[in-house]
Amino acid sequence: MTLVATCHCGHWFECEDRFAGGFVNCPSCGKAAAVPGLRDPLWRLVQLGGLIVWCGATAIAYALGGGGAALITAVIGAGALWGLSRLF
Repeated sequence: MTLVATCHCGHWFECEDRFAGGFVNCPSCGKAAAVPGLRDPLWRLVQLGGLIVWCGATAIAYALGGGGAALITAVIGAGALWGLSRLF
């Protein structure tokens, strides 16, 4: 599996899992770019747990409030998961 890193120059690129939580040289500008993720193997479980909670919350919102509520819940959940991924 590969991770996506974003450089300060705006270029994004894929790198191997072994670089998670570290730095790699950007192929575009050559400067160091941070790779998201933790080196801890539990990081994948945190991601999976967040995804399960997100899907469950969206399903509950759909059942209780219909498509509009589910869409809002899905967008907010996606933003929260994205923010969590950027922290680590």
